[in-house]
Amino acid sequence: LAAEVNSFSSRPSLSSFTNFPTSLAMSTTTDSWQTLQSAASNTPVGSALDQESASRTAGTGAAFVQNKLRLFGADEKPKLTLYRDHAGWCPYCQKTMLLIEEKRIPINIELVPMRSYGDKPESFLRIVPSGLLPALLVETSDGRKQVVTES
Repeated sequence: LAAEVNSFSSRPSLSSFTNFPTSLAMSTTTDSWQTLQSAASNTPVGSALDQESASRTAGTGAAFVQNKLRLFGADEKPKLTLYRDHAGWCPYCQKTMLLIEEKRIPINIELVPMRSYGDKPESFLRIVPSGLLPALLVETSDGRKQVVTES
């Protein structure tokens, strides 16, 4: 038993860690962000991520917390704007988004920080003075805008 305990307590010497191959040395040059982004885009995964990002921007991509537009095949600009939390933590916002996704309702989405992440923008507080999320801005056919809160 003593021999087994001694074998566990033995450690490699520091000299065994100093013989790293030179190919692992740190680079002294730094590529620009654009160069790195271009190199990443030339890989299969990077290309797929770029395509998904472009489709999300166009409102046709997969469901994602940071989406700002969901069209579901609609040709015209949505008349609804949902104000939701930017991090995806608000259960009321999530419930609203699940309904929108299930019913495939074309919608604009504005991301607003919850109070724990900082102050809400003044532009949002002018529309919803209470600051509650989610909030839905409805543009009516006669051009008026109505805000609906309290999911």
